[in-house]
Parts: sequence; C-alpha cells; structure tokens
Amino acid sequence: MLGGIQCGRAVAAIMVAVFHANSFFLPDKLYGGRDAGAGWSMGYAGVEFFFVLSGFIMLYVHARDFGVPARAQRFMRKRIVRIYPFYWCVMALLLLSYAALPGTGPEAARDPLTVLGSLLLWPGTVPQVMNVAWTLQHEMLFYLVFVTMILSARAGVALFGGWMLACLVAVPFGIEALPLAFLLSPYNLLFLFGMVAAHATGRLSVPVAWALFAAGAVLFFGVGLIEQWTELAWHRGARTLLYGIGAALMVAGLASGRPPVPRWLSFLGDASYAIYLVHVPVMSAATLVVAKLGLQEGVPPALMLALLVATGVTAGAVAHVLVERPLLRAFAGRPPPATQPSA
Repeated sequence: MLGGIQCGRAVAAIMVAVFHANSFFLPDKLYGGRDAGAGWSMGYAGVEFFFVLSGFIMLYVHARDFGVPARAQRFMRKRIVRIYPFYWCVMALLLLSYAALPGTGPEAARDPLTVLGSLLLWPGTVPQVMNVAWTLQHEMLFYLVFVTMILSARAGVALFGGWMLACLVAVPFGIEALPLAFLLSPYNLLFLFGMVAAHATGRLSVPVAWALFAAGAVLFFGVGLIEQWTELAWHRGARTLLYGIGAALMVAGLASGRPPVPRWLSFLGDASYAIYLVHVPVMSAATLVVAKLGLQEGVPPALMLALLVATGVTAGAVAHVLVERPLLRAFAGRPPPATQPSA
C-alpha cells in the first residue's frame, strides 16, 4: 500500500542531490558561477518533503503505541539504530579524510567540541561537520517529543500540541537566535503535516487521493519554481509551510492512491537515507577530479549536473547495500522490509 511513499523518499533524496550539485559544485568549482538553470536549485525542498514523510511514517507505524509505556524503549531503540550507526560511519570516513588531507574540510572538523556535538546530533550545534546533519537534529527532537505520546497519550499530545502551537506562533517573527531558532523552527511544523496525512490514509478514495496528489504537486513545485524564476521575495517561514502543505497533500495521495511502483525506484527509496548522507562528500570528490583533469570543458552544465547526481546517488545506493543494511541487521536483528518505509 505504501509503495508510493518509497517513491517519494527516492525523489526527495535525488532532489537534494540536484540542489547541492547545481547550487554549489557546478558554479563554485567547475563553471565559474554558471549552473544548469535556476529551476534545478529548488531541489532543497526535498528536505521539507523528508520532514513531512517522517511525521507520516511515525504516526502510521506507531499510532497504536500511544499510551503504552512498555513500547517506548523499543521505539527509541529503533530510532537510534536507524539514525546513528550509519551516520557515524560516514562521519568517521569524513574525519579520517580531513585528518589525512590537512586543509580540507570545514573548520568545524578541527574543533573537538563541535565534532562531539555533531556526532551526538546535539540540538542546535552550529556549525556541523557534515552539512546535511542539521536535519537529523530536528528528526531527533521530533522523536523525543513523539515518545512522550507513547509514555502517556494525554500528556504527550498536550506537549506535542503546545510545541506545534509555539512553532506556529513563532513563524512571523523569523527567530534566528539559538536555541529558540531550533526549538521553534517552522521545519518542526512539517512533522505535524505528515501526521495529518497519515491520519487521512485509508479514508480517501483513489480518485480523491490522486486529486490531492495533483493539487499538492502544483503547490509544492509551483512555490519552488516561482521562487527560482521570479524576484518574488518569500518569507522563509511561509515558504516552508507552503512546501509542507504541498508535500502533505502529495504524501496523502501517494499513500492512498496505490500507484504502480517500479522496483528500482522502491530500492532507491530504501537507500534514501544513505543517498542523503553520502552524496555531498562523493560529489565533492568527483568534482575535484573533474576540475583537476579539466573534464568539464565542452560538457554542458546540464549534462554535468546529471553525471554528478548519478554519481552521488549510485554511491549512496552502494553504501546502502554494503554498509547500511548490514548495520541494520547487526543492531536490529533483521533488515527493514524492502516494500515498506523504514520505520
């Protein structure tokens, strides 16, 4: 039933890879400020889609755990196993490469306290050794609040509702000072949007589901393309919420619309976490090789974009098979089912 969700995970991971390639590697390292076109840079919104998916999956899988304290430990163990072991492997390789090649990597990688905060995904740690790790901090915060609903449904729902209300009230103010900027970020509201989509799953007819998906796609991609192709100034919080609403409509439609799912796309959905963590360092290394050899000469930026993204996605898929899956088996006792979202 949730094969469409796996497709959404795959597309979101690829979108983020496209964003990084088009917004940083092409203009900064290869083409002297040129990219493959402004529209591709809306791929950053794959992050918003991921947050909505996370909220969806948590409620869809664990709704029956609310108010059952005995299940809280199992929930947190699954979350920790899902996030940390593979993340630590990637972090270890990055830190070793930075140590072996002095002068490479971010300055944060040479500060022990920052490295420790990054390894623990300590809330609000800035800067990060791994640039995409900030999203995992929000994930862990969400899990910590979510588990309170398992420990006590009434108190947990009150805490979660109060948190969401505070985040909503904070949107117009654009708070930038930590820790409030982290605790009250509009990104946190996207988890709620995903939970609403999960609540709707199973209650929608297939035609209604596809209508919601279409409306969500128009809103989601419309916001991104308008931002990229016009000079319209978006309020960051409002933009995030619009992405979230569009993503939630698409997720609800995918979950209830029962789309046919190509096996390869489902596999990339399984590998989406590995792709998300691996693609930046791999594309960075590939860009260095291309620039060193001058291979970009005569190659259109759009083709180079496709090649870089394919390299990052392939590396993430390989890391998923060779590293992430074995780690999940070792820590969880069995791999996650290939046809279901990794809970």
